[in-house]
Amino acid sequence: MLITKRKILARFNFVFLALLLFGASSMVMLYENPERLLEGEWEEQGWYFEKVEKSPTFKKQAIIHEEIKDAAIAHLPPLQDGLWHFERMGEKNFVAHHKDKQYNWFLKGRGHILELRKNNELVESFIIQKLNKNQLVLHLNLDMQTKGIARIVLKKGGKEKYAKEI
Repeated sequence: MLITKRKILARFNFVFLALLLFGASSMVMLYENPERLLEGEWEEQGWYFEKVEKSPTFKKQAIIHEEIKDAAIAHLPPLQDGLWHFERMGEKNFVAHHKDKQYNWFLKGRGHILELRKNNELVESFIIQKLNKNQLVLHLNLDMQTKGIARIVLKKGGKEKYAKEI
């Protein structure tokens, strides 16, 4: 009697562990990888002030003016036209902007920090606040006219390109 109970318990444990292992492996395989979600073309929907430090003139404004936005990303030519295109070819990740493939992107931490590098030197880093199939929300520290945090909202899928390269 005791031997049959052990056999039943051993079989039950084996089936339970097999189902647990199968469930865990299927979740890992089907889980959306942040790098795969980030790949593709993103269109800017807007730049907004998230937090502003002790400046009453900037606290009243919700939308960041084009001049501040242009100054914030002046050192990032691939992002200046409002389209952010993240590509991946094998081991290389790059931000596509016409023919310039010098800017590489990396996800750091637990996939919540987006770093842009040029010639293996850090150019800019963003904190990923939200990333899904349709929307990307980034936070960027501003240290120009005002100190604060900018919220950049991007939508998946860029503008139609009607003109072909000659």
